[in-house]
Amino acid sequence: MANEDILAVVSISSHRVAVTVGDARDESVVAHKQVECRWFDLGHRARLEALADCIRLAEDSAGIELRSIFLSRSCASIGSRMSTGYASLGQEMVLGPAEKAWAMRRAREQATGIATEVVMALPVGWRVRGHDGERDVEDPEGLRGSHLSCQVLLVTAQPGYVDEMRALGRELGKEVEDVIPQPVALWRGIGSRLQRRGNSLVIDLGARHTTVLVQRRDRFAHLETRGFGGDDLTKALAEAMDIPAEDAEQLKRQADIGINASDLPGQQTLFAELAQDRVRRASHVLSVEVDRVFGQLADDLRAGGWLAQQGCLHLVGRATALGGLPRRLGDIFDLPVRLGSGADDRDPAAELDGLIVAGLVRAAADCRRNAIAAEGPSLTRTASGLWSWLMHRYR
Repeated sequence: MANEDILAVVSISSHRVAVTVGDARDESVVAHKQVECRWFDLGHRARLEALADCIRLAEDSAGIELRSIFLSRSCASIGSRMSTGYASLGQEMVLGPAEKAWAMRRAREQATGIATEVVMALPVGWRVRGHDGERDVEDPEGLRGSHLSCQVLLVTAQPGYVDEMRALGRELGKEVEDVIPQPVALWRGIGSRLQRRGNSLVIDLGARHTTVLVQRRDRFAHLETRGFGGDDLTKALAEAMDIPAEDAEQLKRQADIGINASDLPGQQTLFAELAQDRVRRASHVLSVEVDRVFGQLADDLRAGGWLAQQGCLHLVGRATALGGLPRRLGDIFDLPVRLGSGADDRDPAAELDGLIVAGLVRAAADCRRNAIAAEGPSLTRTASGLWSWLMHRYR
């Protein structure tokens, strides 16, 4: 690969750090390395060492030296809101990347309140006005018009999120090109596999966070992150049954929250009865907690108009291994449930990693293209601007 075609994304989750190297030309994955660690249990120095080790593994695998990276980290504050932007051109002309960037910039600069900052802006719809009227289009580039407007999904986070990520990049000795929220990577990985009609709801129940995506009529409409995950289920189980967290984690794997206690078969021995009673109690504790958390989520989504009567719920990630969870969520959200993307030949518990890895590269390629387009129509491959930096950053 030429230097300007290299994309490198450092991603951080609660149980691992990973580095993905991709090719900007075809958005393919060139190398992917990860280091298992409990990120939130590590001190600052240990975090930097884990990231540096993972970066070295990726560099050795791809045969390159990374000087710039994209950063992605899960965070419970990540959410979204809709915004609109426009580019009023004064006269009819052929629309290009610069006009799109102009409209996107207006949408991004809208105030989101003191409690949030904009991390990323994703266009979800375009409208072109010309002498023959207005029309909605998938992509306005190459069309003629005098006014361009766009509907944009603004991805937001708590103030300081982006600065914190960029500071982390500087401590690693890398230039940070952009910050990619992990829910956006999940959507870029799974979005094309969702049904094109109606609403699709994607739920990723991770260790510490639950990510919710809504795709409406083939367009990304909403995302939010809640500070609840599998670790919270383990904690609730440990407290309710007064057992160590390690035992609660093992018991959680045996539970089935999709069935009632009366549905369990009888046992022949006292030992088996005691063991089964323990699993039955654990199933009850987990089902109550799932009903409470996801019942509130379903109510909030309905109140916001994001949960339609028709559609499909996709449950992704390792939470698909929790016995009975798909059935329970189907009842709560009143939607049919598919595991993962719905592919018959994929293990939904393992599919998430592949979806996010592919999505990170695609999202990084989007960021790179948008940054170059924002440089304006006079951008050429000369020793100036972003393109010059991309061309020379490895020298």
